[in-house]
Amino acid sequence: MKGLLKLIGMCLFLIPGIAGAAASDLDVLIDSALAKNPGLEVLEHRLAAIEARVPQAGALQDPMLALDLRNVPTSSFDFNSTHMSGKQLTVSQRIPLPGLLRANERAAESAAGAAGEVLADRTGTIVNLVKQGYYALAFLDRAIEVTERNRALLRDLVRIAEKKYVVGRGLQQDVLKAQVSLSALQDRLIGLNTDRRLAEARLNRVLNRPMDTAVNAPGDVIATPFDLSVKDAQRLAMAHRPLLKEIDHTISRWAATEQAARRSGRPDLTFRLGYLQRAHVAPDPVSGSDFLSFGVSMNLPIFNGRKRDSQIAEAQANIRMVRAQKEDVSREILFRVEEICLEVDRHWKQAELFRTAILPQAQQSLESAMAGYQVDKVDFLTLLNNQVSLFQFEIEHYHHLIQREKKLAELEAVIGKRLF
Repeated sequence: MKGLLKLIGMCLFLIPGIAGAAASDLDVLIDSALAKNPGLEVLEHRLAAIEARVPQAGALQDPMLALDLRNVPTSSFDFNSTHMSGKQLTVSQRIPLPGLLRANERAAESAAGAAGEVLADRTGTIVNLVKQGYYALAFLDRAIEVTERNRALLRDLVRIAEKKYVVGRGLQQDVLKAQVSLSALQDRLIGLNTDRRLAEARLNRVLNRPMDTAVNAPGDVIATPFDLSVKDAQRLAMAHRPLLKEIDHTISRWAATEQAARRSGRPDLTFRLGYLQRAHVAPDPVSGSDFLSFGVSMNLPIFNGRKRDSQIAEAQANIRMVRAQKEDVSREILFRVEEICLEVDRHWKQAELFRTAILPQAQQSLESAMAGYQVDKVDFLTLLNNQVSLFQFEIEHYHHLIQREKKLAELEAVIGKRLF
């Protein structure tokens, strides 16, 4: 009996406040996920493709090169028969009036900026997924460890109950109750081990590696310092969340599109330079000299008003839509930040309550019940209930510690900035 009391004391002494260190392992997992995640690779290629459109949008059209055979007589097809015949080479270049190409380029730049923010937001999501999986494994490992320790204690209680029953100091009901509790712990261990394999597979999926790859036990988790107020966290989210920046880029893109549509109503200028090669045929006032010609033309945009007006209306409607979307998203982000901050505070307070009050009280209650059971002043079921309660409280304590870390990881993703 004294050996059992000593074992209980040792197990209770091992209850963590959150101590130890495994942050470096978490950093390695995050780096691996960011380097190998196929979803991020898709967005990186998408960003590269959109960025490649920027120089295209601001580029001039290709110049035109034309070769003309001028005034060839059909009777002989001889260029040297008359001084009016010749071969003319013409180069022309169409140039829009200032502002149109730059507006198109700004629209493409804004589209690339939006794609970059989508990539940044997804990066934050991947980091959060890795942390969620990591902390889930940390909790399950601790839950399995605590359950194993409590199973060992219950086995000792079963042996004690059996001995007391054999000598006539105990009840068969006590033995059966202890055996049922022991079987219940075995059932819980089966569930916990299955949950761990599933959590390991989920984490491996984010890391883009085989699902059955073994993940090292995270060990004890260090409590992350956190002293931001709700208002400060909300300000950070409004300043750094990539999703909001993506919306800003989208607004800029549609504003540039509207400007480009307005400027498309102006005519484009086409400059031409021609060189006419002639043969010397007498009599010729200029003695067979070649001719050089230059000209400017422009289109008359008299039929594109309907198209231009529709493009302007479309851009303005999209600007209004995206601004309304930003307001809606901003409200949701502010709510999520406040909600997560409150949950972080709740889990920390509950963890501290378990550490400073509930667990010590449960320990004292178990020790008192054990002492009373030795002298037949406490029945076996009371002792067993105290042991089971302590086991549940220990699991619940670590649950709140881990939930706080998971919520902080979620907060980091909502804010859109690495905080921890």
